[in-house]
Amino acid sequence: MRLSILHLILTALLTTVFVIFIFTKWQNKNAHIKTLNNEISTMHAKIHSVDEQGTKVLAYVRISRGLDILAGKRLSDSQKNILTEKLLAISTDYKIDPVLILAVIRSESHGNPNARGTYISGAKSGALGLMQVKYESALEIAHSVGVRINSPEDLFVPEKNLMVGTAYLLRLIAKYQNLQHALIAYNVGLGTLDEKLKSGNTLPMRYYSKVMRDYKFLAEEIFKDLP
Repeated sequence: MRLSILHLILTALLTTVFVIFIFTKWQNKNAHIKTLNNEISTMHAKIHSVDEQGTKVLAYVRISRGLDILAGKRLSDSQKNILTEKLLAISTDYKIDPVLILAVIRSESHGNPNARGTYISGAKSGALGLMQVKYESALEIAHSVGVRINSPEDLFVPEKNLMVGTAYLLRLIAKYQNLQHALIAYNVGLGTLDEKLKSGNTLPMRYYSKVMRDYKFLAEEIFKDLP
């Protein structure tokens, strides 16, 4: 009887020790798996960060090359670097193709930061700089994008003109939800486009077609021999 009781006690002790051993092993294994999962998550985050950096570097190179093709010597290296950084930030923040902005610049001024717009008659239009922004329009938009415009001469500063001109184009895209209409309005004005849309008259397509041709040209040249 005593032997049976001792046997039961011993069996119970051994079972307890075994359960504790298995539980400890299980805990250690879970801890190891958790550590591995954390390491994998960290590695994935690092890989994602490297991918993002790589994407940004490639986008920077493409924009920089686009400005070289577009403006040549009309912009200094310092101006091109500033514009590249601004365009990269704008394209990232607002999900807009930077080549489209470059195409508008090509259509408007051929990359000349000192361009002054004229009508077909030869009279001055009041449009200034890279994106041919009018002073009155610039005053309305500048504050919303943190740009200080004190005089028309400020629109000959490339990065200020780019910021104001792009902000205006983005407003038009948001208003019309249609790139074609936005580009037409950028050229002829909101009032003229709205009137034509309301009346059902044929829209003036010349400017839109020109921007699209410039876009195609720049895209082909920028991506040539690039990954």
